[in-house]
Parts: sequence; C-alpha cells; structure tokens
Amino acid sequence: MIVGHMSPSAPSSWNVLNTLFFGIVAGLTAAFFSSLSYLISRHHGTREKHASRRLLIFAHVIMGFTCGLFALFSYSSEILFSKIWRWNIWLPCFVSTGTYFFGTSAVFRVLRRSDASRLSPLLGLKIIALGLIVSLVFGQTLSVEQWFAVTLCAVAAILLQQGGAGLPVQSLLLLSSGCVCFAIADLGIVEMIDAMQKAVFLSRLSVGCLALLVTYVFIGLIVSPLALFEYARHPRPTNRDWFAACEYSIAWLLAMFGLYACIGFVGVILSTILQSTRGIVSVFLGAIVSGQGWHYLESRIERNVFFRQLLAAFCMTTAIALYVVGSQTP
Repeated sequence: MIVGHMSPSAPSSWNVLNTLFFGIVAGLTAAFFSSLSYLISRHHGTREKHASRRLLIFAHVIMGFTCGLFALFSYSSEILFSKIWRWNIWLPCFVSTGTYFFGTSAVFRVLRRSDASRLSPLLGLKIIALGLIVSLVFGQTLSVEQWFAVTLCAVAAILLQQGGAGLPVQSLLLLSSGCVCFAIADLGIVEMIDAMQKAVFLSRLSVGCLALLVTYVFIGLIVSPLALFEYARHPRPTNRDWFAACEYSIAWLLAMFGLYACIGFVGVILSTILQSTRGIVSVFLGAIVSGQGWHYLESRIERNVFFRQLLAAFCMTTAIALYVVGSQTP
C-alpha cells in the first residue's frame, strides 16, 4: 500500500527536478557562450583595423542565413509568408533590429580597446536605461524592488570603475549608449512577440523563438549589401574573415538557443537571471585567459581587481534578478 501510494508522485517529482536541472544547465550554457562570444570578438576584432567591422557584418549574414533555415524547417509556410506580415509586427521589428545592431556595434568597438571581462558586467547598465525609459517615457510605475535594482546597478558600475577594474571614460560612454539601444530593442521585441502571439496563436515560447529567427533573418538581409561592399574595399576580405565570423556566430547562436531552451524549461524570470550571470562568467574566463599568458586578449589582473570585478558582476546579476522579479509584482 505504501509503495502503491508513493509511485504516482515519484515520477512527477523526478520530472520537476529534471526540468529544473536542464533549465539551469541551458541558462548557464547561454551565459557561457555569450561570454565566449565577447572573447572571440576581441580576439578577431583586434587583428586589423577593419577586422571588427567585417566580423560584425559577416557574422550577421551567417546568422541570418542560419536562422532562415531554422525558420523554414520549424514553422509552416502559412505562418512565415502570410500571418506575420502585419505592420504591428514589423514596426517593432524594425525598431528592435536597428537598436540591437547599433548596440552590438558599440560593444564590438569597445571590445577593440578593452577586455571582455571589463565590458561584460557593465552590460547590466541596461537595467538603468530600461527603468528610466519605462518610467519617464511610458509613464509606468516601477516597484520598490525595481528602483532598488536600478540603484544597485549604478553602485555596481561605480564599484567596477574604481581601482582599475573598469573601462576608460570614452569606452564607458560608448557602452552606455549601447545599453540604451539594447533596452529599446528589448521593449521592441516584447511588443513584437505580443503582436505575433495574437496573429499566429502559438505558445509564448514558440512565438518568442519565431521572433528571434525573424529578427536575425531581417538583420542578415540588411547587412548583406554591406558584406558585398566590403569586397570593394582594400584589402579584400579573406577566408579568415569568414571563419572568424563563423566562430562568433556559432557561439552567439548557441547562447541564444540556450536562452530559449532555458525559457522553455523554467520560464522567463529564472532564465533572465541565469543569463545575467554572463558577467560573472566573463570575469572568471578573463582570469583564466590572463593566467594562461594570453595578455593580448585579457590584461594582467591583480587579485584585488579580480575580486572587485567579481563583486561588481555579482551586484549586476542581483540587480537584474531584483528588476525581473519586481516586474512580476502586482
């Protein structure tokens, strides 16, 4: 009788643990590969003056083509060629695509001058931009937790900038403008997903994946003429430029697919928090790379600077967690 009573609940508990486990693994995978993509960008983007620009353009051509194939094999032709062709879907797509590309361009430019371990934690500044935009522009009232998150994010940035752990002022301003672009892109993506869900009647996860694929296909189409224009410049692109773009594309798409797998397993809140650990991951990766003597990628790092970076990255992750949780508060 005891065995018969316990057996139905055991598989359910086991499934919950499996779901949580795979969700956490997927989220940490997203954090790792996004951190790795910044190192790849710095590695290839500092080779020559034009390398960073070509990496940005060629990588998005590759990702656009790859996402186009995924979309064709994952969604019906009715959805792809009929239902999503609405202005209320494409207007936020234009906004999110443009601001995402400008933000990514800013990140690439900063990575030409600064270590990835110094940049990645500061991407949490997007929370400040997001909080100010939704409160001042859209008139939304932020919760106490969200305002505390914004304040904690600012404190973390100040902590990171002290003692040689942060970015030069010019790079910090450029990255801050990139974070504003990313905040606007996030708002556009949410609006696009909301509009898509009304048009195609799929689950939130499926619609989110579709929005991701459509966004990268659209970016790929936009930058394709720029890729052709690179062949009119001197020196002409080489196979090495395309191989570099492939490496970055693989790392970044693995990060994106890991993020959406995480969303599917454990939901948006926990997935956002797990992805935000990329700042912490980048600090550890930077220390490992520097310790191996690859100082062209990561500068020599003192122990006190390492712990300052780690503390700031942890504060940024905490701030993001508080902001996301606070947004769910009634």
